[in-house]
Amino acid sequence: MKKKSKNSAKKNTKPKPRSAEVEQKAATDKNPVAKSIAKPAVTRTPPKKVSEKGKEKRGSIGQYIQKAGQFLRESKIELKKVKWPTRKELLATTGVVIVLTLFCALYLGLVDFGLIKLIRHIVG
Repeated sequence: MKKKSKNSAKKNTKPKPRSAEVEQKAATDKNPVAKSIAKPAVTRTPPKKVSEKGKEKRGSIGQYIQKAGQFLRESKIELKKVKWPTRKELLATTGVVIVLTLFCALYLGLVDFGLIKLIRHIVG
C-alpha cells in the first residue's frame, strides 16, 4: 500500500496570485542590487481639512492652561513613583562626586603644568 504524501496533494492545486508588493519583495530578496533600487509602494492620504472652529481653538489661552494643568497632574503622579534616596545615601554619593571631581581637577592641573614646562623647555 502506498501512502499519499503531503507534496502530492499540493501538485494538484493552482498557485495563489501574488500582489505587486509580494512580487517586489520576492524580487528584491533574490537580487541584492534590486533591493537598493526598489522603491516601496507609497499610499498617500488626502490632507485633512481644518474647520473654522478648529482655527479658533488652536490659539486660545484656555487650551494652554488646560495642557499645563494636565502636565502638572501627570508630573505629580510620576514623582510619586520615584524612589528617593535616604539622607545617608545622598551624603555618600555627594562625597563620591566631590572626591572624583577633585581628583580629576588635580590630574588635569598636573598634566597642564607639565605640558607648559615641556613647551617652555622646547621653545626657550
